[in-house]
Amino acid sequence: MRVQIWHSPQLNEWRWSLYTKTYAPKGDNHQQTGSRKEIRDAMNDVANTIEHLIVLKEKGGDSEGINI
Repeated sequence: MRVQIWHSPQLNEWRWSLYTKTYAPKGDNHQQTGSRKEIRDAMNDVANTIEHLIVLKEKGGDSEGINI
């Protein structure tokens, strides 16, 4: 799993991207992105996304429609 977090001065937002093959619910490559004004909110979004992907993987579910 690869997680990247960076600050965009132009937008004054913390942006993040997550890429994983291991925890992709269907075993394919999986990518998600997001942004927040506050770093703590961005980090919480990343943590919630990872936890959700782990649950989906354990259940053999689908990642369609993930809205964190």
